[in-house]
Formats: sequence, structure tokens, C-alpha cells
Amino acid sequence: MASDIQARNGLIALALTVVAAALFFPWFPLNHDTSWYLLSTDKWLDGASLYRDIMEISPPLVFYHTVPSVLVSRFLGASPEYSFIGYCIVLAALSAAWIIRLLAMSPVAAAQRTMLLVAVLAAFFVLPIAEFGQREHLMLMLAMPYLLVLALGDLGPQAGPAEKIAIGLVAALGLMLKPYLLLIPAGILLARLARDRQWQRLFDWPNLALGAALLGYVGLIALAHPAYLADIVPTGRLVYSAYETNPLGLWLRPEIGAALIAGWIALRHRTALDPVLTALLGGAAGALACYVIQHKGWDYHVLPLAALLLLVVAWIVPQRESWRGNDRLLAVLLGAVVLLALGHQIARGPYRNPLADDLAAFVPAPGMRITVLSADFAAAFPMVNQVSGRWVSRYPVPWMVPGAHIRLRRGDCAGQVCRDLAGVLDRARGNMVGDLIAYRPERVFIDENRRKLFFGDEPFDYLAFLRQDARFAPAWSCYARIGSRRGYGVWARTCGE
Repeated sequence: MASDIQARNGLIALALTVVAAALFFPWFPLNHDTSWYLLSTDKWLDGASLYRDIMEISPPLVFYHTVPSVLVSRFLGASPEYSFIGYCIVLAALSAAWIIRLLAMSPVAAAQRTMLLVAVLAAFFVLPIAEFGQREHLMLMLAMPYLLVLALGDLGPQAGPAEKIAIGLVAALGLMLKPYLLLIPAGILLARLARDRQWQRLFDWPNLALGAALLGYVGLIALAHPAYLADIVPTGRLVYSAYETNPLGLWLRPEIGAALIAGWIALRHRTALDPVLTALLGGAAGALACYVIQHKGWDYHVLPLAALLLLVVAWIVPQRESWRGNDRLLAVLLGAVVLLALGHQIARGPYRNPLADDLAAFVPAPGMRITVLSADFAAAFPMVNQVSGRWVSRYPVPWMVPGAHIRLRRGDCAGQVCRDLAGVLDRARGNMVGDLIAYRPERVFIDENRRKLFFGDEPFDYLAFLRQDARFAPAWSCYARIGSRRGYGVWARTCGE
């Protein structure tokens, strides 16, 4: 009876949170990655081929995730951005409601159920305030029921096989967005196995369902999107190191500080570690490894780590009186973990993009054909979405150019690898000039900054790069420079259609 009342109160809290999110997020633009996926998925549904007409480095699942919101926007005549925000809010609400049901079916203490729900709502609606709809956010919403069931172990819900299979399959839809994300459940499983040695847990229904879904996804990519494995993955291995950050940028983050404090608490009170807390700490370690392996230091890459740390605090707080040591110090440290995990994202606030706002002023009418020559995603998106423009390049950014250019300039290659890198640049150049000729963009924005994002200290001139293709000069004769803003030159097409 008490659990029913608590579940009802949880649903009320969820409903209020959903209403607040629905009133809040539509006022702000979506982040640049999500904005690109909306445009590219729209092109895909209109017949463009993934990894040929749309040259994206991410695996295809992110496009499948974007399909529902694009279809809804077409059916209702609504903005794709509003449709996607609605999709994410519904996804978060369904996942949180499912978690409320699963916790109500478990023998977990009432106080811990309440704290876990608070942590989940914060992870779904507050933590990604500037990264709403990013792949890590989608993963958290889809995989959280599975991660909690995995961590709870014997304290988990008494669900039937069908529901457990559903938990694993839904989690797969999030965890398969990036292969690195699988390190999070791996961390939970390894922590539990190291503690209980119950190897049979590997064959629980959610894990088997997740494993089957992973095999099916690899098969889908091989059959439906072979160009991803044949072209995109080898190219990414050659060039994507240009997007990595330096060690200071990677490690000097408040979330890393939160992880260090949580680790110190675990070591200081290791005799009080129960199986659930051990598992949650293992999940946080997996999320930290996921962040470090990507080696970019981007804000959305750290969202899973911050979310797992919130769950760690949520599990400790109701039982801190039983912990050995200074309870006041423990409370201060737990507060510091929450502040460091959430504070940076909250301080950033909703997504803002002054560069996109400034460049949008050069697009006087909706429907204009636009391309941007820059390695900076934020220069093109959500600017193109904001002006209702038509993106007329197969690339969101020429993401292969910085890495290939840097490695060749610095001699960071030999033999066949150098030839492969030169081939990458030749293909990129040919595709970029081909798109210019085929689609005749009405506005071209070109990064003219002396120091360009992801090129390090290496000089690079987009126009000089493209002029190496004999087709470029005649095509470019139809363009005139009409202005500049924030280091970007703006060019308008002067020839007729």
C-alpha cells in the first residue's frame, strides 16, 4: 500500500516536471548536432543515401531515432525542432514512469526509491539543459531502466521475462548510439561480478536481449549501410584524432572532480559499500572510461558520468547514518559531488549560439540554399534551421579535412598511410566542389580565421584547397563576397539558376 502511494506521488512529480519541461525547452534552440540530424534525416527520408549523399561519422541509429519527430512534423505541419523536443520529453516521461513502476516492484527502501527518482528526473530534465536531445541524453533516457535493474541486482523488481527482455531491448536503442557507451553497463556488471562472483547474472534476460540486439544492429549496418563499414570507419580511424583535446581540457572539468570525491568516499568507507553502491560506482567508472576514450572533452560526452554520480549520491544519502565516520563531512562531500556534477551544465544554461545568430542575418529569405566551409559544427547549425534554409552539402562539416591536412603537414605518416590521407583530401575536395556545382548554394559562409578550430597551429585556406580542383574556378566565378562576421566571409551567388 505504501509503495502504491509513493508510486502515485512519483507520477505526480513526474507530471509536474514534464509540464515544466514542455514550457521551458521550446523557447531555446536545439544544439548543433541535433539540428544537423533533423536536416539530414529529412534528406534521408526524401531519398538521400546515408554515407554517400550524407557523409556522417556516427553510426546510423541516430538517424532512425530522428525519423519519428521528422514524420510527426511533416504530418502536423509543425517545426521539426518542436517535434523533436516533444519526442524527447515523451521519451523521458515514459522512461521515468517505467522506473517508478520498477522501483515500486522492488524491495528497495522507500527513501532510496524517492532519492533515485529525484536523481533520474535531474538526469533527464536538468543535467542536459544545454545538450537536450544529444546522443548521450537519448542513451540515458532509454538505458536508465536497464542500468538501474542491473545495479539493483537482488533488490531489483520482480518483473517477468517479457518485461526484462523489453528492458534490455529498449536499453540497446540507447547504448548502440555509440559503441563506447557499452562501457557503462560493462562497468556495472564487472563491479557486481568482482563482488559476488555470480557469473550466471551475465545470462539474465535483459543482458541476453541486449546482446541479441547488438548482433542484430551490426547485421543491419552490414546489410543496409555497408558504406559505413567500408568507407566511413576506415576514414575516421585515419583522421578523427584532430578532434581530440589536450590532457588539461580532458581532465580539468568539475565532473572529474566529482568523480574523484566519489572515489575517495568509496575508499574511505569501503567497509560500508553494499552491492548496489558498488555496482553504481562501477557504472560511473565505465562512464568515465567512455568519456576518456573519446578524448574530446566535450560537454555532452560527460553527461553519463554526471548522471551515474547523481545515482551514487541518491543511494548513499538515505543511509548515511550507518556509515562510519564524520556524518557532517560526508554530507558536505556528497553535496560537492552533486554541485560539481550538475553545476557546470546548469551554469551554461540553455543552448546558445551567437555565431549562428550573427551568420543568420545574411540569409534574407527562407528556403535559400546554404553551405558552410568550416570544421566548426556551430557555424552551420542551428543557423540553417533557424532561417529555414536548405543545406546543400553532403557533409555537416568537412570533418575529414583537418585530420588529414594536419597529419600530412606534420609528416605524421609514411608510405601507404600518407597516400591514404592524400586520397581522403582528394575525395573530400572532389565532393565539396561537386556539391557546389550540383546545388549552386545561394549563400556560402567560409571560415577565414587565421587559427581555425581543429586545425591546431596549421594554416589552412578553404578556397586555396578547393582551387586544386579544376572545376572550382569556373563555378566560383558566380560568387561575390558580400560581407563578413566573426571571422567568416559571406559569399552570395550572382549568376542565375
